[in-house]
Amino acid sequence: MHLKNRNSLPETLIIATIIGCLSVFPILDFGISSGLLLILTVSLYISFWHGRLAGLITIATSVLIYTLGRLYFYHMNSSFISLFNVLSLGALLIYMGGALRTLRENRLNKIMIRYRKASNKNTRLTGISRAQQEIIKELEERVTRQKSSLNLLYERIKEIDCLETNMSISKLLETLIHFTDAETLSIWVFDPSTNKLRLRMRKGVDQNDINREILDLQDTIEGWVFRNNQLFSMRMTLDYDNLKILNTQESIICCPVVLDNKIWGVINIDSLPFIKYSEYTENLIQIIISLAQPALNKALEFENLLMGEEQHETTGLPQFTQLYRILDKNRYDESGTYNSSSLILLEFHEFAELSNEYGNEKILKLQAELLKELADLNSNSPELFHYRQDAMMALFIPHLDYDGCSLYCLKCLEFINSKKWKLGGHSISIDMSLGYSSSGTNEKVDPDELIKRAEYLLEIQKI
Repeated sequence: MHLKNRNSLPETLIIATIIGCLSVFPILDFGISSGLLLILTVSLYISFWHGRLAGLITIATSVLIYTLGRLYFYHMNSSFISLFNVLSLGALLIYMGGALRTLRENRLNKIMIRYRKASNKNTRLTGISRAQQEIIKELEERVTRQKSSLNLLYERIKEIDCLETNMSISKLLETLIHFTDAETLSIWVFDPSTNKLRLRMRKGVDQNDINREILDLQDTIEGWVFRNNQLFSMRMTLDYDNLKILNTQESIICCPVVLDNKIWGVINIDSLPFIKYSEYTENLIQIIISLAQPALNKALEFENLLMGEEQHETTGLPQFTQLYRILDKNRYDESGTYNSSSLILLEFHEFAELSNEYGNEKILKLQAELLKELADLNSNSPELFHYRQDAMMALFIPHLDYDGCSLYCLKCLEFINSKKWKLGGHSISIDMSLGYSSSGTNEKVDPDELIKRAEYLLEIQKI
């Protein structure tokens, strides 16, 4: 009964007026029955097209104009019974016309509903079809890679089998990148001195991980994997709230590395294409790590052998030869660019006097203890070494430029001057000098030059 179109009411009134006038004018008047028949016909059509309300307005307006027109022009009065019959018949015809209109609209609505359902179903099937095509394509690529990659995997494992630990680890990470398309991954090893995980090597660039060098065993996914010797996968966060809380860095897959039945470290994949995330990838990572473990174990045993031969018998710290090897090894990163790193030399001025009074062993251990406390002042994981003489020690700090090294040396001097030590019941203060040098991407400094610059700063302090 409602006029849904705003233009329906004016249009209806105009049509009703025209029909009423046509029924009144003598030149078009074919009698009372002809005029009323015209009104009934048009009202029926209007009700079918615009609805019952429009039809009622049309017949009421047309009959009113018809009656007034005949009375005005012809002084003829239409009988009440005649008008009542016309209006009653018109109302019936209008109701039937509105019913036909409703039936037509219902049929159109059903057709539109079927069309929408078919369109939505077609869209959904199209999306499913595209996803299936991507999955089929990925599966086909996997089958193809399996046929052609066995030889490549064998060659990669042979490259991992070398006596250079960093080279073995680098080749292992490169192999994982090749077979999984991982964008960023890293390997973390356990450091007994701090009871934490220390970054050993990273491949790829992840801005969130640039400042992460040491991880706690309790508050990180890598620590959870290390403690439980269990693979972690992102889907596990859906079932375990504790893992969801730990996974603040959004690790995708984290796998333990076991050497000689002991957890040595973990490999963490931080970034991976969505299409590559599957149980197949998880199994592939575990297989590659298992194949690489014997070679990696052999490289670590050789490294430990060298370290054992070149450690100080009293303090257990590496000797000068190890320092030189570390300086040479850390000159470049994996891309061949010079690394930013710093070398700090420390010389104890009263070493001979204190050794004569308290014994050489106690003073060496005191030096090593002081060096470890100085290393704790820096978050870049400094490495500790003995230098050429017993009275000299060294710190190698990766990823620290010249300005950062200068500030760190000032902090070390402040700590040394404020620290008091107890030996033989006496309180002593340590007098020492610091010499430092740095290399970075803007300046290519070889190990010999790095050592010469640090020694030069030590010598000029004696003048």
